[in-house]
Order: sequence, then structure tokens, then C-alpha cells
Amino acid sequence: MKEKLTSLWRKLFGDSVRAFGVVSLIFLGSLAIAPAKNFFNEWRHYQHGYLRMIRNRSDATTLQRHFQGGIQQIWLPELGVVDRCTSCHVGLKEPSLADVPNQPYRTHPVIPHKLEQFGCTVCHRGQGAATTVSEAHNSTLAWEQPILPAKYIESSCGQCHRGPLPGTPQLNLGRNLLSREGCVHCHTVKLSDGTVLKATDDPPSLSHIADKTSREWIFAWLKDPQAYASTSTMPNFKLSDDDAREMSAFLIANSTPLAGDNRDLTRVAPPDPAGGASLYGESFCASCHAVQNAAGNVVGGDLGPELTRIGSKVKPGWLLAWLSNPRTYDAATAMPHYRFTDSQLATLSGFLLAKADPDYLANVKLDAATPEQIAHGKRLVSDYGCASCHEIAGIKKPENFAPNLSLIGSKPVTQLVFLPGMQHTLPDYIATKIKQPRAFGQGLKMPQYSFTPAQIDALTTALLSLNDRSSTLPPSLAVAATPESDYQPAGKAGKLMTDLACFSCHRINGHGGDMAPDLTWEGSSVQREWLAEFFKNPGTLRPSLIRRMPRFNLTDAEVNELTDYMMTVYQNPAVDRDSMPLSGYSQGEVELGRQLFYGKYSCQGCHIVDTKTDKGYIGPTLTQVGSRLTAAWIYRWMKNPQALRPGTIEPNRAMSDEDAHALTAFLISQKGGGKSPLPAKAAGNGAPAEEVATK
Repeated sequence: MKEKLTSLWRKLFGDSVRAFGVVSLIFLGSLAIAPAKNFFNEWRHYQHGYLRMIRNRSDATTLQRHFQGGIQQIWLPELGVVDRCTSCHVGLKEPSLADVPNQPYRTHPVIPHKLEQFGCTVCHRGQGAATTVSEAHNSTLAWEQPILPAKYIESSCGQCHRGPLPGTPQLNLGRNLLSREGCVHCHTVKLSDGTVLKATDDPPSLSHIADKTSREWIFAWLKDPQAYASTSTMPNFKLSDDDAREMSAFLIANSTPLAGDNRDLTRVAPPDPAGGASLYGESFCASCHAVQNAAGNVVGGDLGPELTRIGSKVKPGWLLAWLSNPRTYDAATAMPHYRFTDSQLATLSGFLLAKADPDYLANVKLDAATPEQIAHGKRLVSDYGCASCHEIAGIKKPENFAPNLSLIGSKPVTQLVFLPGMQHTLPDYIATKIKQPRAFGQGLKMPQYSFTPAQIDALTTALLSLNDRSSTLPPSLAVAATPESDYQPAGKAGKLMTDLACFSCHRINGHGGDMAPDLTWEGSSVQREWLAEFFKNPGTLRPSLIRRMPRFNLTDAEVNELTDYMMTVYQNPAVDRDSMPLSGYSQGEVELGRQLFYGKYSCQGCHIVDTKTDKGYIGPTLTQVGSRLTAAWIYRWMKNPQALRPGTIEPNRAMSDEDAHALTAFLISQKGGGKSPLPAKAAGNGAPAEEVATK
């Protein structure tokens, strides 16, 4: 063998000429490897496939003209983006390819951005500079960010858009859950604009808990909050019986009495057993509170706690005092002060106390607590971070209790611990951590939440949007959220509005809820007489809605205080409410407005004027709109509803001044007769149409 190798060497390299020739051939062969590899590259394969695909299409000539071969690149230095994705995805900008079933040739869905403005990886992640599928789509030793799963794609919108978007319901829900479910009580989330995400829930103070409930109920609640109320947002800490017993002992022992939060049932009028359900309904308690019905379905609102087993929780004297004036116990509560009479208090409290589950506490037997148990309970309350959410006398709210989530969307996977069988990706880690927090190790304190799969996806989406790119985005590309104002009304009216918890439902000057209409321009839109009467006896403006404003039993002085304040302060500078009269429009104008209402604009599709023929239940009923709204407001609304109420579903018809004036004349003549004004010929005795309508 050695002799054969020696002979071969001599043949190839025996002299300089042969050696030069052999080396030259080897060099030429090595040079040929690169172009050969390039010829068989994946991107070239996909481009050839694209050309074959479009060959027999009717629009082949146009597509061929648009096609550009070779490596395509989008370079955005201000974003640090180098994208070569379009080297394979060559049909992204061709709308006619929407019928193509598979990638990489299908056109990109319609989005409000240009591809050249943001590239691909800003939204989809992945390694943009790569030219092979495996390196571009997957994580490698040198690249940790694979392609983002499609179900989390809305997280990319959150990198630029700080506020809610109509097209990102999952991102909006996730951000809402972060605030509403108390996540930010423990975790700090600092946004790119420097602000810190704040919680929107309102965990109750535990400083006076013994006035409200029993130690037995606290024990059962700590063991499993959802066993008491399936809609509870309090998570399950998976406590042992001993820990729950000693924590309940501390909370009761630490509680201090609060003057005025208990009333003697024997000193109020006897309840009306048959009137409880009616009073509960008339007070529209279900707008905020849910109750489990006989079918097992939870129905009602989620602004307040579920009341299915409220009778097993609260003490009768506390409930009576709470219904009498909830601000005695909780000055910042979202519940209004109803001003119930003693008879109503007895009736409603009796109705609620009857909502009890005798089996809920049947097996809870607790011995008197020892000082050692109380002391240990205090340590447990501190260790579990209870004061992160609740006010507890003697325990300071902990700082940095849980990991900071401000940049969780860029967390390196090398710093994460994955469960057996998990995909080693950041989205899978976040989703599993939310779903099974205690599975990642013994001694972890994050409790078990009862999130649905859709909520877990939404939370994961919101957390993925908190990444390095969102924090370093050029200011010109960031779309700021509309900040929540801290507006508070002044004077006696302001105190009344706080007492009535108006902001729990209504929004005014950028502050408040969205359950009921925005009142920012109420003084320009409604007539004073109607507003005063509405405060005394709120009626429905939308017959199809279940939620209504309750009656608060206001005195005449309180009604006048609120009415005068709103009519004076809440005015739109663009609407002069006295610039157009509330009556005196000609018969011709009213008739023209009627024809426009029922003909050209088909307003009866959403609104009701004639209760016998109109079927519109989407918008408010207009049978008494002439007694409710000002003519100037109606006219401005006809011209541009979005200018007065941004986001309203009322379309902008680009209405002419003449049409708007005629419709205003027609609507202002609707004073509650139940039918639209008749034209002159139908009036019978020649009376003006407006007079007939008024009669």
C-alpha cells in the first residue's frame, strides 16, 4: 500500500509542471463549490417555483413584470432591521395572489403599513438576514428569536401602539387583564414612555375584616376562592389547612372595629319578603354584580363581586350598614350611595342574606387561635405578599415582590427553566408559566389563576409586546396611548357625583368608566328640564339594553345642584345650545325632515320615532328627543357625530346644511306623542303638523 501511494504521488507531483496542473485543478474545483451551492440555494428554489406557479395564470404577464430575481433585502438602519424574507416570499405585494393556498407565494393580508416601512421581522420576528428556512424561522446557537407563532402576532402591534387598537382585540384583552387581574400589584411593568402600568382592580381593605365576615369564611375563601364565587379574580394559593387556619386567625385578630359599619336590624322597618327581587332588579344591581342562576349560568356584570353566596359571607349588621352608605366602610368604593329608605334597606338586605349556601361552611370547624398561630399567620401573610393587593394594618406593601416584567418579551431563553416536553421558546414559557406557575419548582409563590385558554393567549400576547424593541423604538414611530385623566368635579356637585359613583359608569373629561354615556358635553346636548326629571326618575333611552341607570332617591336640592352644575360646566365650545330654537319650525321643514328620516337616510333602521311601525333598536329611541336634546346639538350631530363623540357608531353622512336643518326640525318636534308628525293634509282641521304632534 505504501508503494502504491508513493507511485501515485510521483505521478501527480513528480515534477513542477504536473504539480502545478494538479494544484490548479484542485483550486478550480474549490472555486466551483460556491457558485454551485448558490445555484442550489433555497431562495433560488422558491423563486423558480414562483415562476412556475404564475406561468399559467391569467395575470402571468403582470406578475412576471413585477418579479425581481436574486436576493432581496430591506434595510432599516433606524430600527436595526435587515430583512431578506422577500427573497423567498416574492408575492407578498401582489393582491391577485390572495387565492394561493400556501406560503411562501401568498400575498400578505391587508395592513395599514407599507412593507418597506417596517420590514418583516419587526412584526414576525425570526432572523431576517438569513437566507435559509431553518435559520430564518427557527432559533439557532447564534439567534434566539424564532418566528413568532401567528396567534401572538398582535403583540408586535403593541411595540409601537401604546393604547388599544380596534384591530387587536387579543392584545387589548391581555393588557386589560394585566391591570384588572392584579398582575401589576406584584410585578412591575414599566412602559416605554416611562410610566408604570397601574392596576384597575380594587382589592378590599382587610383592616376591618372582622366587622364584615367570620374567620370560618376567611378560612374557606383562602383555601379556594372559586369555590365561593366562580368569577372571583382572587387566585388560589394552594394553601394547606394549617396555613389557611393561621392566616385567618391573624386577619381576625389584626382587624380593628370601624365606627358606623354595623347597624341593628331590629331598628329598621320589617322587610318585604316578596319585594326583594323587585328592588334588586329596580336598582339594577345586576349591572355590576353577577349571580349564578338555577341553570348554573353566571349572569350579570363584573364591576362588583359575585353575590351568589353573599349570605354565607357577610354579617347582617354589616350588610345593612353597607347598603345604607357603602362609603362608611370603603370611601373609594365604586358602588354608589343609593339613599335607600329603612324599609328598602330591610327588604334588600333580607333578599341578599337569603342567597346563602348552607354546605359552604358546614365542615369548617376552627378552634380558638393561639398567640403562636396568630404570629405564624402574620408571617405567612407577609411571605405570600397579601399586602401587595390588600391594605392590612401593620404590614407594609412589599416592593419588588415579584420579577420585573418590563422587558419580559425579550427574555433570553438561556435564562429560562423549561418543563419536560415543553418547546424551548419564550411564548411557550410565558403561556405555561401563566397556566401552571407552581409546576416550575417547589416553594414558588405565584398562585394558580383560573384563566381560560383565550385569556392565557391574550396575556402572553401582551407580555410579548414588552420587549427591547418597544423600549428603543424611535419616538417618531411610537403611537402614544390617550392618558387617563385625574379629573374630579368641584364643589357640592362634585361631592354628590363622588357619592353617587358617577365615574364607575360614566366618563367625563377623559376619566371614568364606559358602561354608560360620556357626559363631557352633557350641558350642550340636553335640555335642563329633561335632565332634572331624569335624575328624579331615570327612564330608558335604549329599550333593547338590560343595564339602566338606577334611581337614587335624590332630594330636589340635590337634583338642582347636579343639574345646574352639568348644564354650566359640561359644555362643548362648538355648540351654542341657545343658537337654535326648540320650537317654531315651519310645517314644510318638519315634513321635509320626516321624508329625509324615513327616505334618504333611513334612520328608522336604527332608531324609533313611531312606536307602531319603526323597528330600530340599535340607537336610542327618539320618541321624546324633542324634549330631551337641544336643537343646536341635534344639528351639529347630524353634520358630524364623530366630532362630538369620537368612536360613535353613528355614521357621518356628509349631510348638507339644508338636510341637517330639516332633520333637526323634524326631531325637535318629537315631544313624546309616540308617532311622527303628520303632514298638513293629514292634520284634519288644518292645524300645523307640530301642533298635531304635540297633542
